[in-house]
Amino acid sequence: MHPKDLGCCLLKEWTGLRDAFVETEDFKGSEDGCTMVPKNCYVSQQDLGPFPFGVRIDYVLYKAVSGFHICCKTLKTTTGCDPHNGTPFSDHEALMATLCVKHSPPQEDPCSAHGSAERSALISALREARTELGRGIAQARWWAALFGYVMILGLSLLVLLCVLAAGEEAREVAIMLWTPSVGLVLGAGAVYLFHKQEAKSLCRAQAEIQHVLTRTTETQDLGSEPHPTHCRQQEADRAEEK
Repeated sequence: MHPKDLGCCLLKEWTGLRDAFVETEDFKGSEDGCTMVPKNCYVSQQDLGPFPFGVRIDYVLYKAVSGFHICCKTLKTTTGCDPHNGTPFSDHEALMATLCVKHSPPQEDPCSAHGSAERSALISALREARTELGRGIAQARWWAALFGYVMILGLSLLVLLCVLAAGEEAREVAIMLWTPSVGLVLGAGAVYLFHKQEAKSLCRAQAEIQHVLTRTTETQDLGSEPHPTHCRQQEADRAEEK
């Protein structure tokens, strides 16, 4: 995923994971931290798509639990090559990060303090995700409706073939068309059930995102409650203590 992809942004904002490329004190490697670069012989322009100069698709993500502080000292990108002919070992650049882990009082843990800027970024990502899920739900329902009609059409055709098979004139034709019609009904039914289940799953995901979005928006309005990720971490810490 590209750093600006919705999935990547939502993952980092929702979980509180930090990107080593953004947080590092010392970066050495390809420009903009690209891990898929055009000079690699295994990479084609078709793979790069709209990023002709390279794209960053590999990450080192980290997060500190309560009582610890993590910082990224160095981050390097390097492609391993055959020492004899210079052929790269992989189509991706390798990532090497040096992380420093220290004990710190919970109240001084930077991962537990999230200001309005962080909440605003999370709200923006959640709203975009909700919109994309809404589009996905609409598309899944459209396909389900389409194949539902195809299934009904196939069932109607089967009924017609049964009527024709009962007669003498078109019995052979009805028998020949019976197997394709059954296949049509079964195939349309399978696709219909798939898209119905897809729509239900997307609806559940949308409801969860809406719930988190509502809570985060209320938190931003109050300006006194922590990030939802920190709330989940506190609950996990209390459970471990018990």
